[in-house]
Amino acid sequence: MPSPPQSAAVPPKGKPRRMVMTIVVAAVVVVLALGSVVGFTYAVYVARSENPVVRAIAGVLPIPAAKVGNRTILYRDYLTTYDTVKTFVNSKAAKDQNLNVPINADLAKSTLEKLIYQAALSELAEQKKVTVSDTELRAFFTDVVSAASSTTPDVGVYLLENFGWNEEDFRQNVLQPALLEQKLGTELMNENNGDANALTDYMTKRLAEPDVVRYLRF
Repeated sequence: MPSPPQSAAVPPKGKPRRMVMTIVVAAVVVVLALGSVVGFTYAVYVARSENPVVRAIAGVLPIPAAKVGNRTILYRDYLTTYDTVKTFVNSKAAKDQNLNVPINADLAKSTLEKLIYQAALSELAEQKKVTVSDTELRAFFTDVVSAASSTTPDVGVYLLENFGWNEEDFRQNVLQPALLEQKLGTELMNENNGDANALTDYMTKRLAEPDVVRYLRF
């Protein structure tokens, strides 16, 4: 005896509605996430935002501002350096020297270019095995302090008030790159038959190469 036809199972009425709502919510989340990424990307790379939220994220994530070969200049380091530049521009020392430098995109761009230049110097120093020892750095610092003692009796106070730095910050951010550049200049001059412009020529070519990338827009 044939069995009676079986009726198809009818899904609960609420299930399709829940599925639709889940899909809609997921789509909204994706759109909001994409919007946040786009907004953050714009804030960093176009607007060069310095607001606390961007600073906090940049302090945790390795957000690139530029790169030289395999060396990355992080956005957090760009912000820190730019803060120092602005501190000096607004300082008493700058006013005493009649330095009237506007805080604008040109100043921001020159800050990034300086960091790129220093990264290229560091790259070259590694290739040439040129280093700056702590002993050399401290001796250089002593010479600089001695030369400035007649006009700047307390270097520590001067650095703090005009740059927001302590003495170690000054050694690492100013004197170390300067001494490294001096030693590289001598190295390349000796390699190029006494050509005093050898380092300048090398750096001009190096910074124009395609693996030197500036992500920030000015």
